[in-house]
Amino acid sequence: MDVLMIVLGAVLTAGYLKLCGEQRKAVRTMLLNSGIGVASLFAAAVISGLAGKGIAVNAATVLISAVLGVPGTIMTAATGLWF
Repeated sequence: MDVLMIVLGAVLTAGYLKLCGEQRKAVRTMLLNSGIGVASLFAAAVISGLAGKGIAVNAATVLISAVLGVPGTIMTAATGLWF
């Protein structure tokens, strides 16, 4: 299962970079997507913390959310990176 998630993350990252590279303002698009991904991670951490569980906010989860955006946050929550 872990190998599958690593492969899926690599494929999604490559697709993300290809998609952003096709945009007119690629850097702005990537920064905006990264900011939204990190903000969604922190929002999910707060909401899940209120529910009695919490998403681990560490270097790995922030990096995943920054690179993949909202899908990265969803993948982080779905794979069980909880503390």
